[in-house]
Amino acid sequence: MRLAIFLVSLFLGIACLLAGLFFTRQAWLPDIEPFDRSSSLFHIALHPERFARPGQLQIIRCLNLAGAALILCAVSVVVYDIVNIPGR
Repeated sequence: MRLAIFLVSLFLGIACLLAGLFFTRQAWLPDIEPFDRSSSLFHIALHPERFARPGQLQIIRCLNLAGAALILCAVSVVVYDIVNIPGR
């Protein structure tokens, strides 16, 4: 059961973060330099208001927050397994 929770939360978290980046890229402000390989994905996900138009900021923030929460859930499952090692 814990493995299923880990995998589902990990994959959904990654999907939410990628969707947030996709929507940020679709709503890119015209006065900002284009998105390329040197763009910091962490900075774009953390501060979408600097890169995206205000109309889509709410959905981008919700996707980024949901993705981070799901990744944190997956990490917490791993930490729970480490703390509760059988045979201790």
